[in-house]
Amino acid sequence: MQKWIIKEENQQAKAKASLDYWNELDIEADSSTYASLERVNLRTGYNKEHLTNIASYQKFARVAAVIVPLFLFAGGMFYYLSPHNEMIEISVAYGEQKRLILPDSSEVWLNAGSSILYPETFAKDKRLVMLDGEAYFSVKKDTVSPFIVETSQLSVKVLGTRFNVKAYPNYEKITTTLTSGKVEVSVRSQPPHILKPDEQLTYDKKSSDIHISVIDTNDTNCWMAGKLVFTNASAGEIFRTLERHYNTTIDNTAIIPASKRYTIKFLKDESLNEILNILKDIIGFDYQQYEKKIVLTRQ
Repeated sequence: MQKWIIKEENQQAKAKASLDYWNELDIEADSSTYASLERVNLRTGYNKEHLTNIASYQKFARVAAVIVPLFLFAGGMFYYLSPHNEMIEISVAYGEQKRLILPDSSEVWLNAGSSILYPETFAKDKRLVMLDGEAYFSVKKDTVSPFIVETSQLSVKVLGTRFNVKAYPNYEKITTTLTSGKVEVSVRSQPPHILKPDEQLTYDKKSSDIHISVIDTNDTNCWMAGKLVFTNASAGEIFRTLERHYNTTIDNTAIIPASKRYTIKFLKDESLNEILNILKDIIGFDYQQYEKKIVLTRQ
């Protein structure tokens, strides 16, 4: 569907199909809907004045609550697309990791359950990629063309450096951790923040709060070596990480309070059963395993 959206042909048909779809929906928009809509408009070069032929801008935004997630990546495609510049999307399945080389020779390590979108050839004035999930970047220095990583709610701008971005859609927080160099992290409606090496910026999606702390970046980047390190993490965050890392499903019926936080490290090559047996003593739960599904229960 994304290929149909970004092609120049059938513009009238696409406009009519979109409008017919909008008119059939009855979905309320919230503040995040309007913000997401603005992001799509910005990426596509769209202007609100183009909406004069639609009954109301509010109705358009109401429906955007459904279509914006689909168009977020497509919007990025519009920005870069030319007849000779295709978009490339790389996805990593649960239980896997992947290393790739970008068109500018920068390196990216994608964690499990992540995807990245970038053009076959970068623009002259910027190198823009879009990330959903977690990745570690080693960026080739180019003072003329800054490297920009966009996630759902923040962007990271660099000239040449090494850094980690974690922006999974089902996580409450987005983190950017700098290993070397310097990055500029921008969040909507807030001034940009400059990070120094060994600093981590944490953005809370619900409260929009930003916190910058000094950390051991070896712990942040250890997932590339197959290790699992959790620092002040909730049980839910731990279980979601295990799901991606071991390609399994964890049914958390134990109802573990999200307010409780845990700091724990697991070595490379530890099995899922070994990790669960440790966690059951620390967190307090029992579990049963059914092929690729783990069911947690109260002790």
